Amino acid sequence: IFLLLFVALSISAGDRYNFNAGWRVKLGEDPKASGTHCDDSRWQQVTLPWSFNQTEAFGRLIGELTDTVCWYRKHFTLTPEMRQARKYFIEFEGVRFGARVFLNGKELGWGENGVMAFGFDLTPYIRRHGDNVLAVYVDNDWRYKETSTRTGFQWNDKNFNANYGGINKNVWLHVMQSDVYQTLPLYSKLPTTGV
Repeated sequence: IFLLLFVALSISAGDRYNFNAGWRVKLGEDPKASGTHCDDSRWQQVTLPWSFNQTEAFGRLIGELTDTVCWYRKHFTLTPEMRQARKYFIEFEGVRFGARVFLNGKELGWGENGVMAFGFDLTPYIRRHGDNVLAVYVDNDWRYKETSTRTGFQWNDKNFNANYGGINKNVWLHVMQSDVYQTLPLYSKLPTTGV
């Protein structure tokens, strides 16, 4: 019993940081936005959750809400305590509709469906010293199709649900200080669960 208790207490859940502040947003395409050499100094500054068409609420019919693509970017540096960590994960509670995520110009993957959480391991591309750039390309087209099947999502319908596009839920940075930790419950992108 003592050994089991010791092992249970040794497993670190890690530290979770609210990653909602300090984002910049630009509507439309931008071929440089995924990389580190994009000048985003004039982009709109926002705090998440933030939907680019949220001001249209109750002013337009659901089917007339603006649907387009946009970029979100966040610059961040690790604190001295964070630099000692073993693993770094990003968790998006939801992005509407499809999102491609990049760290320091490297594509981490994508999240689709607009309603479920997804996350990625940042560890291979994170800079322990200096500026990091997290970039998210969001497509909230009413006709959005899932990448793997090329089919639409049932709930992405003008008669069913308002289409407030962008990073419209919280974002969290998870920093794991130990080699042993509890993984995030996000099987769809991290393909692992448990310890």
